[in-house]
Amino acid sequence: MMLRNVPPHNREAEQSVLGGVLLKPSLLDKLVPELRRGDFYDPRHQLVWEAMAALWRGNKPVDLVTLADALTAAGALEKVGGAAYLAELATATISAANAPHHADLVRAMAKRRAMLDMAMRMMEIAYDPERDPSEFVGIAQLAADAVLKDRLDAHGESPAEFLDPYTHYLERLEESGGGGVPTPFWKLNALIRSFMPGEMIVVGARPSHGKTALALTLAEHAVGLGHPTGIFSLEMAKYQLLNRLFSSGAGVAAQRFRDGKFSDDDWARIYALCDRMRDMPLRIYDKPARKPSDIRATCRRWRQDGGLDIVFIDYAQLIPPDGHHHNREQEIASISRSIKLLAEDLAVPVVLLAQVNREVAKRKSPKLVESDLRESGAIEQDADIILLIQPWDRSGREDIQFTQLTVAKSRNSMTGDVPVAYNRKNVRFEQDDRLN
Repeated sequence: MMLRNVPPHNREAEQSVLGGVLLKPSLLDKLVPELRRGDFYDPRHQLVWEAMAALWRGNKPVDLVTLADALTAAGALEKVGGAAYLAELATATISAANAPHHADLVRAMAKRRAMLDMAMRMMEIAYDPERDPSEFVGIAQLAADAVLKDRLDAHGESPAEFLDPYTHYLERLEESGGGGVPTPFWKLNALIRSFMPGEMIVVGARPSHGKTALALTLAEHAVGLGHPTGIFSLEMAKYQLLNRLFSSGAGVAAQRFRDGKFSDDDWARIYALCDRMRDMPLRIYDKPARKPSDIRATCRRWRQDGGLDIVFIDYAQLIPPDGHHHNREQEIASISRSIKLLAEDLAVPVVLLAQVNREVAKRKSPKLVESDLRESGAIEQDADIILLIQPWDRSGREDIQFTQLTVAKSRNSMTGDVPVAYNRKNVRFEQDDRLN
């Protein structure tokens, strides 16, 4: 298939949109949030659209006179063809009714141009023996994500283009009371508010100190609030994970799932939870050795099928990297960056479990700190929030163990300690309210 010299565009559709606005300026209420300057191929049309949008943002009338004045003030009237071309746009458009449909055509052509741009970048990588093939995979995934979101943008945005969508985002944020996915611990919510879209939240702990239990406690709470939730279990098989979920959610002792000695009350609780879970927005993926590109592809399918609000991955050191790297440090850096980009691209919080260094056990002070994360450099840098489960006395037989969750890092909120209780019988974390 031959690539054409002229990038995809539809000049008549662009003219129809601009002419339709001159006939019916109220169309801008719908079109400004949807169209960007770069969606227009013709440089003249880009300048006209930018002037129209600026008048609309300033609550000024949009007509031939005000538009010509605005373009003159910007030194762009002659560049667009003068007042004569503006008049041609208005008179050549018979009706404003088709402008929204023609706007869709303009966006479709812009998307095709951006796809072509990405294809050229992938071809450059494919031909360059010095480039890592994982770059190819990353660009292809970004292109696929953008198509799913109905928006491709290869050139970035100016303030005139991103400020209106941003204020709409703030309005929705206010309406939702802050947005994000809250945790079941009110003291933790007081520090971080909630897990926000685009954040990578790293949960670190010593071995057998509750990383998976905490993740499932957080996931169970998110699902209970109606948030579509995805869990990637790279360490435990699905039934092992479900054993923990049912112990926690049904209130059946974890030991029963090992010895198989269930009472009639246990079965009643298990079947009751089964009935509740059938319609829950929960997805579990338990295939081992999944690369970041596999995780991204699965998340995209989940989002298409039923939405996706939060993702849990258990755990970082079990994820093989995309591409080849010279050492383990580079591998972890690649994995960490890929997970952070996943959170940003899908606009969901991603909770990534991680091991801490073995040397922690030899240290006099048992308290974990941010740098204790195993192969921590890149993870520390990429994480928006680092949540550490402090060690507790595992030698005792008490069903309840008290410890702390430490918010060791938070880019956009406060840090601090949160007292929690670990329910060993039902392998779940609970709020420690002894001092309240």
